[in-house]
Amino acid sequence: MSAFATTTLPDMPITPEIRAVLDHIAPSAGDVGSAITMPSTCYTSESWFEFERRAIFDREWMALGHQGLIPKTGDYFSITINNEPLLVVRGEDGTIRVMSAVCRHRAHVLGEAAGNTRAFTCPFHGWSYDLAGALVSAPEMEGTLPLEELRKSACLPVMRSEIWNGFIFVNFDGRADPLGTRLKVLTAEVANHHMADMVSIPTIDLPENPWNWKFMQENAIEPYHTHYLHQGPHDFAPSSLASFFEWDDADDGAIFHPTGFIAPDSAFNISTKCLMPVIETLTERERQRIMFASVPPNLFFGAQPDCVFFLLIVPKSAGRIVLRVGILVPFGTTEMSTFDLAIKGTIDGISIFNDADTLANTSSHKGLGSRFAPRSRYAPKEKTLAQFNTWLIKRYRRYMEELAGNQEAAQTA
Repeated sequence: MSAFATTTLPDMPITPEIRAVLDHIAPSAGDVGSAITMPSTCYTSESWFEFERRAIFDREWMALGHQGLIPKTGDYFSITINNEPLLVVRGEDGTIRVMSAVCRHRAHVLGEAAGNTRAFTCPFHGWSYDLAGALVSAPEMEGTLPLEELRKSACLPVMRSEIWNGFIFVNFDGRADPLGTRLKVLTAEVANHHMADMVSIPTIDLPENPWNWKFMQENAIEPYHTHYLHQGPHDFAPSSLASFFEWDDADDGAIFHPTGFIAPDSAFNISTKCLMPVIETLTERERQRIMFASVPPNLFFGAQPDCVFFLLIVPKSAGRIVLRVGILVPFGTTEMSTFDLAIKGTIDGISIFNDADTLANTSSHKGLGSRFAPRSRYAPKEKTLAQFNTWLIKRYRRYMEELAGNQEAAQTA
């Protein structure tokens, strides 16, 4: 097998609708004091979503899950992202690989949601692949091609991947700049959580969420709405204690901000206090805050004193996403006698906020489809949204430059 399989979706024509958006998005980037919201078409148009599948999902790092889900040899989980079924596997050599989950014979999808295995065997015709994607069995094929010949072309493609703080990312086109080097400030800010060493609780999928993937990130990363939409449950972490970082284009892998607690060792759960032991390596300052972070396009997490909760945003269309919810805890925490109750209390607490966000996101997506949907100025507490727009527009423009280069090359060929 080659080192990495690289592929992109076919280029799409730049229609007048897409061109109109590109011509009008510049005012959405930059400083929050002057930026305005993105055109509503960016959230509702299926054509624009197809543009993003190429400009963003194919060419950036997409988060798939956490390595704490697959600690042992043969552990794996599956995920379909950008319409691509994938297997995330820990191999015999301990290496984590991201492989196509599509059988190389007749395209049956391999694997279950998660599990442990020595090989992936297709139930359709019995073709089997090892933990590194190599074809090991192809029953009854000797009459056309022997196994050794098939193995030259019928191994599962392995994609370029990267691990940051235990989170596993894939890059389909194989050309994205390394992610870790673009997360310098955030890496330092959450270093004491030691997320790479944490245990991942089995994730939960929330399958039907009728709003755009960008709006999910926006809702998660701005503190402006918390005083209003979450008044009461969020009061232990008021938006008045939110702070922000300045944008650094050379360190552009994430958008993040901390929100302080009124009292130390608070947490987002049903009690608003830590239900699990506080992480021993945290400083006093870190015990009095939560760090909210988005690693675009599809990872969001909250690092709090006793655990880290995260959301994987899996875009399905312009108006539908799947949310995969997970929780990370130190290994020792799993040994506490009340661990199951503490996890349930944490999930129940997060659900209180998610239920309110679901109503707001659904309503806003409906409003964005209106002919009267506005482009408005941001509030100071929406500084992270102007930063998110800056991240997006940089990548939209990069893809347009790539398209122009491809067209020029085709014309001169």
